[in-house]
Formats: sequence, C-alpha cells, structure tokens
Amino acid sequence: MERLNEQYSRILSLRSKAYDLIPAVVEYIAGLSGFKKEYPELAAEYAEEKAEMEAAEEGMAEIKSNWVARALENDWVAVGEELAYNDAVYEVIQAHRAQFGWEPDITPALFKRKADPGEEWPEWVRPTGAHDCYHKGDKVTFDGEHYVSLIDNNSWSPTEYPAGWEKQA
Repeated sequence: MERLNEQYSRILSLRSKAYDLIPAVVEYIAGLSGFKKEYPELAAEYAEEKAEMEAAEEGMAEIKSNWVARALENDWVAVGEELAYNDAVYEVIQAHRAQFGWEPDITPALFKRKADPGEEWPEWVRPTGAHDCYHKGDKVTFDGEHYVSLIDNNSWSPTEYPAGWEKQA
C-alpha cells in the first residue's frame, strides 16, 4: 500500500510539472516564425489571450495590495508587504492572516502607516515601537508646525521632548 501511495504521489507530481510546462511550450510555439504565417487566426487569438492574461495579472497585483481583498480571502500577509486601506498605505510589521477586526488603522502591532511619498511634511504619528520611530532628519507636521528630528529613535512628540526636534520657520 505504501508503494502505491508513493507511485500515486509521483504521478501527481509529474502531472503538475507537465501542466507547469504547458505555458512555456505554447510561448515557444507562438514565437516560431512560421507559426504566425501558417496559423494567423490562432496566432491572433493567442496574442489576444496573452494580453488579457497580462492585464489580469496587473489587476491581481492591485487586488493583492488591497487589504480588504486580502481579508476577504483570509490571506497571509508577510512582513514588509504594503497594503492599501481607507486611502492610506500600511506596511505589515508582523506576519499574520488578514482578517476583519484586525484592520490596519486599529492594529498598530501588525501595521505601520506609511507616509505619502509625495508629502514632504507628513503628519506626526505616535510610534508604536522601535520599528517606526523617527530618525535624524525625518520631517513632520505637528500642531500645524513643521519640525525636523534631531535624533535617531525619536518616539516623542515635539512638545514631549523639544530637544529632539527643531522647529522650522
């Protein structure tokens, strides 16, 4: 019985590998110079399907970066992934399964809100740990004023530790 299970597993593995090769074989055949001349309808159909697949893959990348879509699938999210949620981008700081109740804006142990890269003076946000403290040279807006951090690992606001910040004119 064990031998049959091993053979069955091997057959499934080979079958899987064969299915994985099909796209490469099709791509090779479609690239042959004579293929397009001899089978123009098939070549055109292949080109159209390939374009649709590429567009779907781009769409999938966008969905994968959407937190709600990942939570609906109860999908694993890895450290360093960036996910969009409520018009903001969050970085995953602890791997976990995305699920409702652990939304990025209410679970600072799992997510860190990323500043908009186009925003020179993002709003100051209290760091939740060493992973998201401000560093020397970081710019923030606090109570409507602009500040630059003078120290690394700065977890204090400009009012809590004024020596850690330089107010900008």
